[in-house]
Amino acid sequence: MMPIAAVVGRRGLARVVGAMALAIVALTAAPSRAQDITIGEGIALGWGQFFVADHDKTWQKQGLVPNVSTFASGRLVLDALVGGGVVIGTAAETLVVFATLNGLPVRIIATLNRHEPFDLVAIKDIKTNKDIKGRRIGYSQGTNAHYYLFKLLKQEGLSWSDITAVSLNPGDFVSSLAGGAIDGFIWTEPHLSQAVAQGSDKFHIIRAEGHYNTYSAVITLQSTIDNKPDLLVKALKALTEADDNIKRNPDVAATLTAERIKLDPVIAKVFWKRTNVKFDIDKAALVALLEEQAKWAVENKLVRPDAEIPDFNTVVVTSVLDRARRE
Repeated sequence: MMPIAAVVGRRGLARVVGAMALAIVALTAAPSRAQDITIGEGIALGWGQFFVADHDKTWQKQGLVPNVSTFASGRLVLDALVGGGVVIGTAAETLVVFATLNGLPVRIIATLNRHEPFDLVAIKDIKTNKDIKGRRIGYSQGTNAHYYLFKLLKQEGLSWSDITAVSLNPGDFVSSLAGGAIDGFIWTEPHLSQAVAQGSDKFHIIRAEGHYNTYSAVITLQSTIDNKPDLLVKALKALTEADDNIKRNPDVAATLTAERIKLDPVIAKVFWKRTNVKFDIDKAALVALLEEQAKWAVENKLVRPDAEIPDFNTVVVTSVLDRARRE
């Protein structure tokens, strides 16, 4: 085969080499192809970093094309995750406990905050939490509100049999209370304010602190960690930037979050102070809480009889956030 120089000549060779160099530079400088990501977001103030990431387009800054779906509760987000509808989403840690007790490979890869989100909203005849004895109280089974209600009853010297516990979809709480089907319910904003808006002369909020602090968790599947780690790293980088934006201007973040979940910004700003916004993952503390709740679920026969408590050290995965922080 003849040398290239013999075929094209010296000037031709220079042009070929120059063109090749320009092509290499262009390929090197070209941005990588944007990656699609399906995201599930619950309706609550605790998911602020996700809402800010949507508003500030921090997903896009990481080369992601977000397809966001909004769900009435974290349980519905988890269902979508397990069903393949989303690859990353928002859920409280209690939902992950029940999922793993049922053998589902759900993983926590970061947390958004740790706070006390729940209050009781009830008819005016219920003046204190102790007055729920003999009443119909709405809750959402298998959620952290379920765990909170258990802790609340214990604190008040009551047992589960002392109330008529009514498991409902969170979207039905307000209408069920307004219609008289229940006397109160345990949940968080915006449902609390929506209930009071039905008539402050009818319903009021009863707050009790010190029972339980929940984690607002970022969840995914083990298969996604194994097969799409780069995608998850980009997602956590986007949430990290959103977290930084919240810290720089919390009032703006509270306002846009309130708009997202249709809540009065004044109420949102007050509640926002309870959320202790911090994008992190404290593995030891989180694992300890997961273990505590798993024992509660087993002892109270809330899972199948053959359910075994897993090693929650494998459920809380820190490697993705560690890599996002390094890169």
